Amino acid sequence: MKRIVVLTTGGTISTRDVDGSGAKPTLRGEDLLRDIPGLSSIAQVSVEELAFIPGAFMTLELMRQMSERASTILARPNVDGLVVTHGTDTLEESAYLLYLTVDSEKPVVFTGAMRNSSQIGFDGYRNLYDAIRVAAHDSARGMGTMVVLNEEIHSARWVTKTNGQKEDAFKSPATGPLGVIYGDGPRFFMRPMPRTVHPPKLEPKVDLIRLFVDCDDKFIRASIQAGTRGIVLEVFGGGRVNPPLLPAIDQALAKGLTVAATTRCFTGNMWDMYGYEGAFRDLQRRGLLFAHDHPGHKARIKLAVALGNAFSRDRMSGYLAEA
Repeated sequence: MKRIVVLTTGGTISTRDVDGSGAKPTLRGEDLLRDIPGLSSIAQVSVEELAFIPGAFMTLELMRQMSERASTILARPNVDGLVVTHGTDTLEESAYLLYLTVDSEKPVVFTGAMRNSSQIGFDGYRNLYDAIRVAAHDSARGMGTMVVLNEEIHSARWVTKTNGQKEDAFKSPATGPLGVIYGDGPRFFMRPMPRTVHPPKLEPKVDLIRLFVDCDDKFIRASIQAGTRGIVLEVFGGGRVNPPLLPAIDQALAKGLTVAATTRCFTGNMWDMYGYEGAFRDLQRRGLLFAHDHPGHKARIKLAVALGNAFSRDRMSGYLAEA
């Protein structure tokens, strides 16, 4: 029988409204497992706790600790897989960091809940049950870090939270799910692309700035003044910015900051055919790097890994562009 560790961090899956004042973290990992029937027929499950916080309270430092803890757990010969319970607000960022930094063929599966345990239709038990089923499944080996909610299996590379309330909030707009979970178990339809794995050394001073119509350069200037080491810009389309931002971008690059661009669209590569100021070719000439097909918050995580591991510019450019 497979041996699965559940590493808990809090989140909605742990919350309950006990006094009418609103849901707060209440349920520990043992509480959740106690109320799920049939687990003993799937795997031997043990629980460890890393944190007991809402997803919005997650930090880069705690994510780094999560990655190191995951690697330590998976290195044990008596462990076959890992499930991480997490608040859904930041689940995809933590899952993506582990995707980038945990080097193991053993399954890593993130899950959570969109409803708290005081609400009708609490989805936490089902999601945790399904996540354990996936982690214990032979086909899940070598799949990288995954996210399981609402009976779907997603790659941490592509998944994102698309709705703040609905149970089917997690989608992979560019690729669709890796698989689904039926009554008789998980079914995988595809495998993720190969990836490079690096130590979870993180540069915390990386900012994310989203462009909008008629925006000026104050956020870029503020980042420079605050001593940031990297900036991710969510730009228009395939790589375009408003001209008023260009002097501040040039200033950031001249001061040695790494500036990376990604699209503010749901999906899409960084490239265009235009020759005007502020378009892709101009940004490339100025020295920006490009995080192809990465949403801004995941591009930020990847840039934090690259800067934390002291990549050269050429290595960083290739790393950010990896699928």
